[in-house]
Amino acid sequence: MYLPYESSPMSALSETIVAKFGGRISLNFRPQTREIFYSPLGRFFDCAEKLNFGILYDGVRYALPFGNGHTDFQYTEQHEYFDRVVFVCRDYRIGVRAEFSFIAPFYPQDEALCTLPALFCEVKAERLVDRALRADDRKEIAIFCDVRMSGFKECGNCLKMRKTYGLTDDHIHYQDTEGWNAFLRQNRYTSHTFRADSAIVCREKSRSEGNLLLVSGEIGQGIETEAHFVLAGYTDEDVLDVRGEKMKLLYADRFASVEDVASYALSRYEIVERRSALFCDMLKKADMTADYFRLLGLAMRSFAANVWLCEGRRGKWFSVWEGNCLFHSTVDVEYNIGVFYLMFWPELLAEELKNWADALKVAFLPHDVGGGLTVGECAYPHDMPVEENCNFILLLYASYKMRGRKDLAAEHADLAEKLIDFIRSCDKTGNGLANEGTANTIDDSSDNVQFAQEQIYLGIKEYAAYVAAGEMFAALGRDGMRRVCKEEADKIRASIESCGWRGDHYAVNLIESGGKLHKDSIYKSIGVTGEKGGKDAYSIYTSNGLLYLLMTGTDLGWDRERLRKDMLAARSACMTAYGCTHSSVDTSNVWISQNIWRDMAACYLGEDFSGEVSRYAEYERYENQGGRGGCFIDTYGWNKLNYYPRGIAAVGMIYARGGVSVDAVRRTVRLDPCSVPCSVPLFGFADWESGNVPVVHVFRCGSEVRYWIENRALLGEYTVETCLIEEKR
Repeated sequence: MYLPYESSPMSALSETIVAKFGGRISLNFRPQTREIFYSPLGRFFDCAEKLNFGILYDGVRYALPFGNGHTDFQYTEQHEYFDRVVFVCRDYRIGVRAEFSFIAPFYPQDEALCTLPALFCEVKAERLVDRALRADDRKEIAIFCDVRMSGFKECGNCLKMRKTYGLTDDHIHYQDTEGWNAFLRQNRYTSHTFRADSAIVCREKSRSEGNLLLVSGEIGQGIETEAHFVLAGYTDEDVLDVRGEKMKLLYADRFASVEDVASYALSRYEIVERRSALFCDMLKKADMTADYFRLLGLAMRSFAANVWLCEGRRGKWFSVWEGNCLFHSTVDVEYNIGVFYLMFWPELLAEELKNWADALKVAFLPHDVGGGLTVGECAYPHDMPVEENCNFILLLYASYKMRGRKDLAAEHADLAEKLIDFIRSCDKTGNGLANEGTANTIDDSSDNVQFAQEQIYLGIKEYAAYVAAGEMFAALGRDGMRRVCKEEADKIRASIESCGWRGDHYAVNLIESGGKLHKDSIYKSIGVTGEKGGKDAYSIYTSNGLLYLLMTGTDLGWDRERLRKDMLAARSACMTAYGCTHSSVDTSNVWISQNIWRDMAACYLGEDFSGEVSRYAEYERYENQGGRGGCFIDTYGWNKLNYYPRGIAAVGMIYARGGVSVDAVRRTVRLDPCSVPCSVPLFGFADWESGNVPVVHVFRCGSEVRYWIENRALLGEYTVETCLIEEKR
């Protein structure tokens, strides 16, 4: 039995997904409707497929609870991991324990492994431990994959299917169907259908029997039977229209057919699975809770389902769908996901920065670079120019400061100057805060939170962008722009500190929203306007723009004690069972990923909010067991952002809890943990070839707090800055 780290069993099964990062193939398990949704092209191309796995025992098929008329196992537990979902089944009527592991192998920076369009299913069957069972009791059984009544057909010892797929309306854009239909009319390529092949093969000797693929074996005390299935997908058709160029999935040039994919996956099965398991073991070195790892696993596999890695004549393309919204590489969503790229795969962030730069709208960035299967014009109904400009600058800065990418800073320096000039032009009162272009990402909130002039949330993000841009301009010898950025940052800080502080928290905005919905809002029907008290309410978004400065050890130049007090007061004022609402007055929705983002900032400021993750894990469990479903759902309330990628931002909590900041310019790593003891893998310094990662271990020794670093040599010439006492081991 392989369980990569401890995970408490769920009392009931819940909807979940396994999906290949860039390989697109996915399985979406929906026990609430006894269905498995499948497509070799992934989520939103999929539909219910009559596909199931189980054990043949005395002529009776015992199976997972996903249809096809089998007998369900008596008891089934579900475990969630970063790269896999494991169903552990027990049936005392027949004395069998069976474990079904559905694996979407992943390994950072291993493009070939990640884009391999194949999922693995490992099945292990054994006798239940029973004192009444004789030691010599043995039983012939068969492990099976059943595709009866599905599109799969027997082909020797292989199950194959060819099918045409198109985007389905399952959960897509339920908020704005009119807008989605208008987009489809203008972007007809998104309505195309594509032919794709699927195959199911087994590593062990197997036989086909009435659309069942069976592996025979024997179980007894100490005797186990295993089967290893590969579910492969393949299409060589064009799947994306990227600014007029049709592109295929990245794997298309590596393989000639689905048989080629299946053969390769079988030949590399152990290597690929072991490599993915190795990464899970590296994650396990972080001493986080079971709730955290369960949430992280669901978030990762939902994120992976949104990834596009394609190739055309002009080279590779990388983008990420925004869950059921289907927008490509939404800047404000990728702003939060950026911690994943910075920790594990920085080249992907560099590609996105280039893609956004190519989509520039005169002097500001669009919300996204397209929607559906079409990359080109922004698909979102209105711009949010100040915020997206700030997001780009902060992600560029994080790449420069955390990963040492001065080349990226230089490449985009002219663009950064344009973006800064535009942000400055939106200040019409001279206090540094924007009065125009203030629409922001929080698009299911009140006017005070989303559209108001002189927002504190947006103002502090502007401040952070000026600080970040100023440092990059200084490094590039652009002293004039450095001075401009410092002047603007100083104005914003002075304005907010003198006019925005309310004794125990910062206000939401300095100017009343005016009580009028923004003309471009897609949420006209809810009628949430500038509500009474909204301007001076408590909000969880105050520190949102500061996290990348904190993660890179940059001097905030801000009153950290006020920021800490604001977080504590807002958490108390905005709390629900599943996290904090947008503000203490605007209680329309909770955004899970934004709560996580706030929690990470709090940890860097010395307040350990990492325990709040249990609320978010409980919410995802509720929604996927008896609620609306949708795997990682980012919104609690009336809104429904489902199959959403932004939850992967939670991976940054590993660094935040240890107060880890990385400054590649100064070659320093700073440690300032908010919780002791803790162990923090420093993934940015991992040797991915060997699978080794340096790990900081912080612990108490009497009245002292000490640390030591496992695999310290991987830090190279970096020095460690901390007030803790180091132990050499």
